[in-house]
Amino acid sequence: MWCFSWLHCHHPGGSFEDFDKCTDELLERGFNCIRIECFPWIIGRQKDGEEITIAANPHANWGQSPADFKHRVDRELIELLTICKQKGIFVILATWGFGCVEYPPALESDNREALDLRHHVWDKTLDLVKDANLSDIIAYVDLDQEFPHFSPIKESFKEASNWVVKESSNDPTTAMVEAGLKVDRDQFSEKQKSILKGYMAEGLEHFQYRYPELRFTYSFTNFVEDIRALGNLGYDVLELHFWIHGKKFDNRTGFPALPKDRDPQRAYADYQDRVHKTLKSVGPMLRMERESKLKFGVSWAEEISVPLVTTEAWGPWWHMDHPDLQWDWLRDWCEEGMMRASAYKLWGTTPWNYAHPYWENWHRDLEWYQRVNQRFLTS
Repeated sequence: MWCFSWLHCHHPGGSFEDFDKCTDELLERGFNCIRIECFPWIIGRQKDGEEITIAANPHANWGQSPADFKHRVDRELIELLTICKQKGIFVILATWGFGCVEYPPALESDNREALDLRHHVWDKTLDLVKDANLSDIIAYVDLDQEFPHFSPIKESFKEASNWVVKESSNDPTTAMVEAGLKVDRDQFSEKQKSILKGYMAEGLEHFQYRYPELRFTYSFTNFVEDIRALGNLGYDVLELHFWIHGKKFDNRTGFPALPKDRDPQRAYADYQDRVHKTLKSVGPMLRMERESKLKFGVSWAEEISVPLVTTEAWGPWWHMDHPDLQWDWLRDWCEEGMMRASAYKLWGTTPWNYAHPYWENWHRDLEWYQRVNQRFLTS
């Protein structure tokens, strides 16, 4: 899961400065596919040959950059994909709806304008890939990563809600999940159901007709029961993100309230202690939850006749190199997840979210990567 880091860190001195070196390291660790933000909301709106600016963000969780840097996104995307094709690496194209200084993120645009542009920006991006003869390495296209959290439909979805949420409640049943979209399961209004189903079905119909040689889907991390109940049959791949998160883990560790950045002044000793105590007290129950999520995913995939994939999974979605934070428990937990991915015959999986050259584990845990990836690939 190289997300937007491949671009944000592709500059002199950056961790993705040399695509050839990074992809060699990727293969050395046993990977054969990456998932990236392909920046359709920039490529689809920028002028031919235009440079754009990725603003400095030195404490970003992913894709941190010490200064403003200029980029030719279209050219850099084709450069990376060309190297991947030469080395037999497949690519999942996705989007978080991100933009740049010149072209703000889709979520910051007028909602109606973003919806009107959706086909255009993706068409321009996929045509760019097709014209470069690179479509054959695209494993599939994720039209809206973790839908609807990062989607231009997000505001319309929230406005159609019939929820009442207290501003300052400590009651977890009234606390919104991370993107502020929903309280609990089974509370979608009829209007929300109509918006979600229509938006996804219309997008799949458009892109599958225009690009029959490609596979298309939407990835999901929340609301999976509700979205399955909508009955859409058009996904070519089912991508679900199998996190450790749930009431048992989040209530004990306080994970939702943690400041999640790379500020070295942060203190996480209490959180790390809570993780250890949580694994000791309810570790078996967390494993049962993981099994239930996988069984649900397999059942849904069989129902709609598609392969099951996870590209973000197993541990908490956030972890950092920090003196207070330990990695041994996370390696063990995620290695278990990789073995369960084999047992449930997933088409694709990831060891965790932290396989980037700027994490210490990329260099420290080489043998671990090789072991867990090779075990999955030969299972």
